[in-house]
Amino acid sequence: MKKSVLILLLFLGFNLTNAQEIASIPLTEYKVESFQTSLVTKKMMFDWFGKWDKVAYTKNNDIILIWTNRKIINEANETFMIITSSKENEDEMYGTIQILSSNNQDALAENSPYREYLTEFLKTISKQENKNKKFYKEYLKVEY
Repeated sequence: MKKSVLILLLFLGFNLTNAQEIASIPLTEYKVESFQTSLVTKKMMFDWFGKWDKVAYTKNNDIILIWTNRKIINEANETFMIITSSKENEDEMYGTIQILSSNNQDALAENSPYREYLTEFLKTISKQENKNKKFYKEYLKVEY
């Protein structure tokens, strides 16, 4: 999944000087397990940021939702790209979030200056429950 997201990012037209070098670097995933839906991370981001900016598909036709140029840290002069995906099968059900800084750096990487704040942000919003069904109405338009 990590490699396919990187290939996807390259396909979306990001200005990367050395695509092979970037493609060899896996992005850090923030994983949220759920007993109700694998769409948990997609709904979290929708509830927080509104409708996504881009939709992409993996080779397996899994849907990836992308929010671009989003301000998450008020104290930082930085915007982020948020990439959400989901996985559901007999053994597991979860959603993932990957975050890139405006200069295409993995913002959740261990050496990222944003990691601690972003991890706390994601923990906080993952605990919030929003029963609004608007996300599902919008998502069905993408899926079908």
